[in-house]
Amino acid sequence: MMQTQQRYRAIVGRLKSVRRAEQMHEAGRGLATAVTIGAAAMLAMILFEAWMHGTVQLRTAMVLAWIGVTVASLIVLTGPAILRLMGLMQGDTVERMALRVGRAYDDVGDMLCNVLQLVQPAAAGAADLANAAFERTVAVAEPKDFSVIIDRRPIRRAALWMLLSLVLVIGLPLAMPSSLGASFQRLAAYDTSFLPPAPYRFTIEPRDTTVMRGTTLRVTAHAIGTPPPSITVWIRELPNERYQPFTVRADSAGTYHYQMSGLTGSVEWYAQGAWLDDGVISDTGRITVIDRPLVRTLQGRVSPPSYTMLGPTELTEQQADVTALNGSTVDLSIVSNKELRSASILVMRGGSDSSATDTTRVPMQVRGSSASGRFPVQFTGAYAIVLEDKDGQGNAEPVRYAIVALTDGHPTIALIQPTTDAEVDQRAVLPVTVAIADDYGFSSLKLHYRLVASKYARPEEKYSSIDLPFTNNGAAIEVPYVWNLGKLGISPEDVYEFYVEVADNDRVRGPKTARTSTMKVRLPSLDEVFAQTDRTQDEAARELKEIAKEAEEVRKEAEQLQREMAKQSQKPAEQVDWKEKKKAEDLLKRQEALEKKMEQVVEKIEQMTEQLQQHNAISPETLQKYMELQKLMQQVKSPELQRMQEQMRKAMEQMSPEELQKAMKDFKFNEEDFKKNIERTMNLLKRTQAEQKADELSKRAEELAQKQDELQQRTENTNASNKEERQRIAEEQKRLQDDLQKLGQETKDLEKLMKELGADMPMDQMEKAQKELNQDETQQQMEQAERDAQKGDMQNARKKQQQASDNLQRFAQQMKNMKRDMKRNSAREAMRQMQRSMNDMLDLSRQQEALRDQTQSLDPNSAQYPQMAQKQQRIQEAMSNIANNMMQLAQKSTSVSQEMAQDMGNSLQNMKDAIQQLQDRNGQMAAKNQSGAMSSMNSAVQRMSDALGQMMQGEGQAQGGQGQKPGMGEGNGQSPFQRLQNLANQQKSINEGSQSMGGNGQPMNEQQRAEMGRLAAQQGKALKAMDELEKERQQINGGKKPIGDLKAIADDMREVMTDMQTGSITSETRMRQERILSRLLNASRSINDRDYEKTRESRAGQDVNRKSPSALDMRLLEGKTQSMRDLLNKLREGYTKDYENLIRLYFEALQKQNVNVGQ
Repeated sequence: MMQTQQRYRAIVGRLKSVRRAEQMHEAGRGLATAVTIGAAAMLAMILFEAWMHGTVQLRTAMVLAWIGVTVASLIVLTGPAILRLMGLMQGDTVERMALRVGRAYDDVGDMLCNVLQLVQPAAAGAADLANAAFERTVAVAEPKDFSVIIDRRPIRRAALWMLLSLVLVIGLPLAMPSSLGASFQRLAAYDTSFLPPAPYRFTIEPRDTTVMRGTTLRVTAHAIGTPPPSITVWIRELPNERYQPFTVRADSAGTYHYQMSGLTGSVEWYAQGAWLDDGVISDTGRITVIDRPLVRTLQGRVSPPSYTMLGPTELTEQQADVTALNGSTVDLSIVSNKELRSASILVMRGGSDSSATDTTRVPMQVRGSSASGRFPVQFTGAYAIVLEDKDGQGNAEPVRYAIVALTDGHPTIALIQPTTDAEVDQRAVLPVTVAIADDYGFSSLKLHYRLVASKYARPEEKYSSIDLPFTNNGAAIEVPYVWNLGKLGISPEDVYEFYVEVADNDRVRGPKTARTSTMKVRLPSLDEVFAQTDRTQDEAARELKEIAKEAEEVRKEAEQLQREMAKQSQKPAEQVDWKEKKKAEDLLKRQEALEKKMEQVVEKIEQMTEQLQQHNAISPETLQKYMELQKLMQQVKSPELQRMQEQMRKAMEQMSPEELQKAMKDFKFNEEDFKKNIERTMNLLKRTQAEQKADELSKRAEELAQKQDELQQRTENTNASNKEERQRIAEEQKRLQDDLQKLGQETKDLEKLMKELGADMPMDQMEKAQKELNQDETQQQMEQAERDAQKGDMQNARKKQQQASDNLQRFAQQMKNMKRDMKRNSAREAMRQMQRSMNDMLDLSRQQEALRDQTQSLDPNSAQYPQMAQKQQRIQEAMSNIANNMMQLAQKSTSVSQEMAQDMGNSLQNMKDAIQQLQDRNGQMAAKNQSGAMSSMNSAVQRMSDALGQMMQGEGQAQGGQGQKPGMGEGNGQSPFQRLQNLANQQKSINEGSQSMGGNGQPMNEQQRAEMGRLAAQQGKALKAMDELEKERQQINGGKKPIGDLKAIADDMREVMTDMQTGSITSETRMRQERILSRLLNASRSINDRDYEKTRESRAGQDVNRKSPSALDMRLLEGKTQSMRDLLNKLREGYTKDYENLIRLYFEALQKQNVNVGQ
């Protein structure tokens, strides 16, 4: 029993201990929570005070509120737990505690509570049973830990919140003393008054620095926060104690600047801004002024490289930046404010600082406070002068001066002539003109060339070069040069590739070069020239046929349109169909397109004749025929056709049916004339082509004979044992056989063309030429020569080659004879027809004059008007026959001019009008028309007489050669083109002769001086001929300057002759010689058309009203006087020298001969 009671009390004691521990946990949790609330309230008060800066009353209220909140929290949260600990409040009973323990352990359950109730002293019941139950329960519960029923998590959480709040309330004020710390202090002294902090504070620059005396320094104060509009900067010069105030206003960034000029001593300074009573004051800055060595004066000189020929430039302290060419030398001298120990020039690439690896230090020579030194300009950058005085003080941050290194730029070169791949003629000279430019001159100019294609030699891999002469007297010059490819041994079909390269005279970094693009020059063979000529002539003939066909279609469509318009002639103007206007516009456009095609044909023929002329593959007579043909083709678009087209345009714009119908009628007539002119041009082109073919065959045969002679010479000089050379000779002989076959085929083509042209062609001469050629025999001779050369029988091969050459030479001569007869037959036939037509027209003119006199005397009521009309009809028919004969002659000769045809057309129209007037019995108007017809016939006779005289003169020259005629001067009857070509050849010979003479300071020996005298005499003759040609040009063209100024050429000749006479041949003399030759070649090409017409300027068509001249009767004195007057007028018109001679001789022939115009 006693044991049970003891164990009972022990269990109860354990339960009470657990209850007490639990109550202490509750008291601790309440205390921690109350502390957390108090700390949070204090933190809130600190933040609020930091924001509000509260008054004493507000802070007092906040403190009292905090105390109240904290005390209340303590009472509410810890009071019940303390009262239960003290026993003043009822807590959980022992039984309740036992139940909680039982709930904590499943094996205990509520048994512990039940047995405690059974064994308690006041309980009644069966004691033994209760004790037994107690013992069993205690045995289970006694080992258990009753404290598990205590929940320790709330106290832990409360402790954590307490620690966090205490850290914040203590740490934040410590971390931010100026704001939260100050707020806490104000709350602690809540009954004390505090001022609010300033809204800004200052930072200053510089705070501590050292400058040289005399430096101007700007100090800066930055306001952090809300800056005031102005502050006061206080400055005192040491050792003075008094500060001087200076008011400074803020800029847009809230920064204050003050500049201290010319500091002579150390100073201290600070900034002060307004705020309440005391204001805001910055830290104090200090500026220490010291004396360092510095550059007081600086002088220098920049000397460019000697090759630039530029003078030096001066440097001063105010302008010490260096801008100079690479390789220039900079000399500097300075004076310092102190005695110097050392001085140096610091040269920095790109302006980098002195610590950079690409910095060069150049020592200067020091003498007291002065120093001097030199450095070269090698790159762009900067330089500074570094000083050190006797005390070891250096100049802080020396002034940097810029260096701008200019580079000597690359030279530039442009090829002015030629601009594209070129071809040379038989003279094998190519005028080359280059424009070169450089900053400071040139050291060389070279023409590089190499052979890239040839039938007779291997192409060259490397370029060869020629030094071109030039004068180094400018930054940009043009250099002419005449490249003589004949010295290179150029052969037909050889192709050379070339470019020109110039080098400047940069002696610092080496010459730089520039070159032109690569061009090609070739010498075409005669086969190529003649093949191109054949193609051009065939194309021209084909295009002329197409133009004629198109013109015929236009004429037919114009007739159809005229008929349609005639049907609608009764309709009102506003009912005219717009389609008719459209058709008329289309016809006009097609006509203009035909005229453009005709112009293109003319251009092709001009290019063809120029090429033949350059290769000397056309005779002067055939060239003249081509030029006359070109002039005739240019006249196809007559002024009347232009006037008709303009009238047609106006009629279409006005939409007038009558005017449009009349314009269409005129259009049809002019279209017929256009077609006839095209047909005439086609026929004349065929005849001229025949003459050109004769020239071609003669030239081919001569060239083939020359090649055969050269091959014969090689055969003679070849050793029969040299198999390789024999094979080359055989191959060359084979090529000549192919050329012979081409010659034979071209001969057959010419024969066919001559048969097409008619009976006046000298077919007998063609047969003789073919017999002389004897193609089969010549072919056999060449084949035998080839076989003999292969076998080594060189003697027999030479014999056969000579026979073939003789045949070719005879053929060439016979072709020249045939060409002469071809021209002679054509001229004689034309002269016969022209003479007959002229006599017939003079007879008709007398008949017309007689009929006119009869018509003027008729009475209006006379019965003779029908008879007069019949007579006029017969005269008109006779005139029509003459006109038809002249048109037939025009198909064969260019002597029938367009003006001639116009005069005959005017005469026929006047006769037609006269017939109509006679039928209407209008005698006065009929007589007027008859006078007009007579005047037109007289004008036509005059033109025929002029043409006949020119043909007679040409026939005389053809028979007697080209001897010098009166008034021909030095030209010997040659055209200006031929004379310029001769001058070019002569100048080329002079240039080549002077190349071996002295020059460039080398003296000439006696033989060279004699040769130079001879060349000077030749240059003088050339100058005289040039002066005469220039005078003739001025007489013809006045002050108009032609292409290739002859006066400039003469001036250059005069300078060259002077140099030759004095023996001072320089590079400038040679360059002037090249310029003379180049200008002569250009002038000879540009003057072609000037031999045959006064000008090439085009003029718009104009209506010309003129009065035809009366009949010219040479039997009367008045007629002779008139002929002389016409002679003077002709000479005043400004014809070329050749035409002046023809006109003069013609009129002299008229006066000497007794021309029977009455026949």
